[in-house]
Amino acid sequence: MNKTLLIFDIDGTLLLSGGCGKTALEDAFEEMFGIPSCWGDTVPDGKTDPAIIDAICQKTLNRSLNSEESTRLCERYHHYFRARIKDSKSYRLMPGVPELLEFLSQRKEFLLALGTGNFEEAGWMKLERGNIHHHFKCGGFASDASKRPDILKTAIRRSEKLAGQPFSKENIYVIGDTLHDVRAARQLDLKSIVVTTGNTPKEDFREAPPDYLLKDLRDRAAFLACLSGMSQRIPF
Repeated sequence: MNKTLLIFDIDGTLLLSGGCGKTALEDAFEEMFGIPSCWGDTVPDGKTDPAIIDAICQKTLNRSLNSEESTRLCERYHHYFRARIKDSKSYRLMPGVPELLEFLSQRKEFLLALGTGNFEEAGWMKLERGNIHHHFKCGGFASDASKRPDILKTAIRRSEKLAGQPFSKENIYVIGDTLHDVRAARQLDLKSIVVTTGNTPKEDFREAPPDYLLKDLRDRAAFLACLSGMSQRIPF
């Protein structure tokens, strides 16, 4: 049986952590460099954690971090993130996510993986808070690569090793909420399903239209229609 690989983004697609990443990074940055509120006007949507950190460092330190500083900042970031995600009052799963993941993970024809700009440790912590981590066995993370196409390649490689078989491109779907997800999927000639539960308005996807667009993940039939090719392409 040919399996279908579903690669899910995390933030804005599966859940919102309530700003835990921002505050944890600010805590770590102030501890290391004595600079409070380093985040400023940084827009994180669709960016990888290393890209966000580098943008902040360029604005506040006028330079990138060396490898020793990067390792230390990452360690301190996860230290603070662990406490922040546990106590976050604004954490929430996106509509329909628990039900859809439960359904998909019980079907032998699907394999669920992650393709996220989060560092791996933080990514798993976000999923564990919502008790949806067990639906995913592997993935690609910002700890593996700094660019989204390379993150997706890592997710595919690990998924194929886990499944013991290769996946054809027509059976791989990238599920996300930003233009970055769509562009990365396009670069690898993969199909994309976008949900508008993040901060990107539907109209913005005219710039880089996904294969399919859903309001959220509550409508299981609509999601499965995308996978079967029965859903119509997006009319922009």
